[in-house]
Amino acid sequence: MPKTHILVHSSSPKVIIAEVSVSNTELNIWARKQVRFPERDVPSHSSQKQREHYAVNNAMLHFDAPWSLAKITHDANGKPKLSDNTSAISISHHSKGDICWVVICIGPDFVGCDIEHTREQLHSISKRFLNEREQNDFKTTPLLCCAWGIKESMFKSIGSDVDFRADLEVDPFSIPQTKSFDVTGKVRGQASHWRIWKINPTNEGNQPIYEMYAVAGPIID
Repeated sequence: MPKTHILVHSSSPKVIIAEVSVSNTELNIWARKQVRFPERDVPSHSSQKQREHYAVNNAMLHFDAPWSLAKITHDANGKPKLSDNTSAISISHHSKGDICWVVICIGPDFVGCDIEHTREQLHSISKRFLNEREQNDFKTTPLLCCAWGIKESMFKSIGSDVDFRADLEVDPFSIPQTKSFDVTGKVRGQASHWRIWKINPTNEGNQPIYEMYAVAGPIID
């Protein structure tokens, strides 16, 4: 049976983070009948892409109206849009096997979100997205994972033609023991405030797979 586990349901900002599992058979049935993405031929996509669409659909159902049943389209750059055209939406997901973790952020203006898992590759590419000060501040894999997620969320909130090193800046921070925490920074010189949630997925034996962090915002004080 498909399962949707809501990990986070936040109103400030409006965010849902969910863990969704579904078999390929159930996924194929849904893909042929789905109405959430009217412009996309979901059955023609790979099983991973279908699973990502399915996870978004099921997570959206947990928002209040009118967003719970809102249709989602995409612009020429692939940026998602809500059919009511009165709210902004940002979506990110990560899949492993039959499970997809998804974060969705909805707001009245520009919003961005991202979900990332810790991986050593971030050390080798950190110079591409961190300025010199940030490279000195963020040296551990979890800090790099969060910094990348914040900058990806910042980028999504303002669109294309963004220099991650020059236009986006993340203030120094540490990762506390709490399940969520806030981080500040600047987007093209303007102060910006973001929230991070720790996501710790486990396998069938409840053993940790890896660390994941979900980011969403900006938070309006």
